[in-house]
Amino acid sequence: MAMNINIIKNTAKELELDIEGEGHTLCNPLREILFEDKHLTFAGYSVPHPLERSAKFIVRTDGKVKAINVFKQAAQKLIDRTEQLRAEFQKALKAA
Repeated sequence: MAMNINIIKNTAKELELDIEGEGHTLCNPLREILFEDKHLTFAGYSVPHPLERSAKFIVRTDGKVKAINVFKQAAQKLIDRTEQLRAEFQKALKAA
């Protein structure tokens, strides 16, 4: 199933998304990375039903930075960390 993102709300302090095609596997690490931002006041998601791959994600900031920018930075950090994991795993495979 392909991922599809619908922006429900986008203000300076709040971003609300529906992420179709994803659940806890993507949303939980993304939420954890969001908590690293000092301007974040809330980050959470819900998966309405475990058999339907869809999540509602909400990000709130103190308003000093836009919520959408905090989300974009967290998504990039997740990409970077995943690439780092892949690279380290490849090194470990070669050493084994």
